[in-house]
Amino acid sequence: MAKKLKKHEEVGEEFIADASKTKLVRHEFPFPREVVWKALLDGETWTKWLPITKVEWTSPQPFAVGTTRTVWIGEQAVEEVFFAWEDNKRMAFRFDKSTLPVKACVEDYQLVNTPGGCRLDWRFRAKAPFILGPLISGQMKSGIKKGLPQLETYIREHPEKFGLS
Repeated sequence: MAKKLKKHEEVGEEFIADASKTKLVRHEFPFPREVVWKALLDGETWTKWLPITKVEWTSPQPFAVGTTRTVWIGEQAVEEVFFAWEDNKRMAFRFDKSTLPVKACVEDYQLVNTPGGCRLDWRFRAKAPFILGPLISGQMKSGIKKGLPQLETYIREHPEKFGLS
């Protein structure tokens, strides 16, 4: 039986404004940020570098503030609403509804040009009952930190998919 989705607090920029309450992971890519951005827009690619089983964009393109998507992690589901969107630069979303034991969550992906390609800065914050917030935040940070090198490898091994060939 599928778990019922619970509505979460509607948070945004203010929720991640305090750096002392957010997790940060940075990864340098040897690709232009447009290439990494293209990978972030591809639902199937998310399943190659994180323990995500499916990503479905539920808004039509072009994507912008207000875009929605649903992500499945096994039997867990998360409906996301994007509150920040700058093509090839930034996407940030909050968990609108999910089956996870959280009250609020935000993920923020920012791409910055570097001399050798680009850097992805990922920020995350979760609010949950008891000690679950820091626990979930730590698990997410660990997963992203392990996953970003896998994303780099996937892009390198599929250059045609991301406009590198």
